[in-house]
Amino acid sequence: MIGFLFRRLLAAIPTVLLVSVAVFLLIRMIPGDPAMVMLGEGANDAALSAFRSELGLDKPLPVQFIVWAEHVVRGDLGRSILLGQPVSMLVLDRLQLSAMIILLAVAVASVLAVAAGLLAAWRQNTLTDVGIVALATVGLSLPSFWIGLLLLFVFGIKLNWLPVVGYVSFSEDPAQAWRFLVLPVLTLVVVEVGVLTRMARASAVEVLRLEYITHARAKGLPERTVLFKHALPNAFAPTLTMIGIVIGALLGGIAVVETVFTLPGLGRLLVEAIYGRDYPVIQGCLLVIALAYVVVNLVVDLLYPIFDPRIGLE
Repeated sequence: MIGFLFRRLLAAIPTVLLVSVAVFLLIRMIPGDPAMVMLGEGANDAALSAFRSELGLDKPLPVQFIVWAEHVVRGDLGRSILLGQPVSMLVLDRLQLSAMIILLAVAVASVLAVAAGLLAAWRQNTLTDVGIVALATVGLSLPSFWIGLLLLFVFGIKLNWLPVVGYVSFSEDPAQAWRFLVLPVLTLVVVEVGVLTRMARASAVEVLRLEYITHARAKGLPERTVLFKHALPNAFAPTLTMIGIVIGALLGGIAVVETVFTLPGLGRLLVEAIYGRDYPVIQGCLLVIALAYVVVNLVVDLLYPIFDPRIGLE
């Protein structure tokens, strides 16, 4: 286990390095001058030059990258141009809310998807199977912002069950904070449960055709035992990979949901930083998202052998 973890961490280093270079270069390709954004169009050339020099934007790109990388290695992601606060503090503060929303949504979606996929595979080619596949297809076809707006209209405006926009932190009022998270989590569940259901169904159909399932049924084992004890663990293993991909995709795409529900998460921080040409914050957010994606994939690799013993850690 330790050897495998060490090798995976070593293998992740080139990925993180490539992502860092890509993030740095892509940020520099965004049109607009951050000095002009901060000082306004009325600023004179001397003030603009001094501001660019302060940010290091007047140096060649390789020099800027080396300086930035040195600071990142020391845990210093720079200071926000717009807010004046350390980027690491901003990112960590906003990441907590985004991570909570994503993990809750993925947990609920995974439970629903595995149950629905297993049921669809068990009832393959029946009306139940067709209905589950149709619902899954509709769910994954709908854009997240449209689902979010629909839920806001129904549960927030028409029924007045849940708050429409805004956010109250858990430190202020835990009960009220949960109410603000219901609709964002439900939006992501609707978006992702379709993808996971189709994956779980495909895996379960394949597993239910294997000889050991036929043998278990021939021994007279109850169908519930065959499904949950023998079929489910092996069918869940491929779905686990998809869950890891979904978490990574949500990390990069949660900005839409946070913008719709005006939540102060990492995605919304990234959007605001892009509008303000806040280079340090943009770089910090993207780098943290990329690192989180690497960590999620590493965790999935470590969990995979638990559900499928045929796959070792060697």
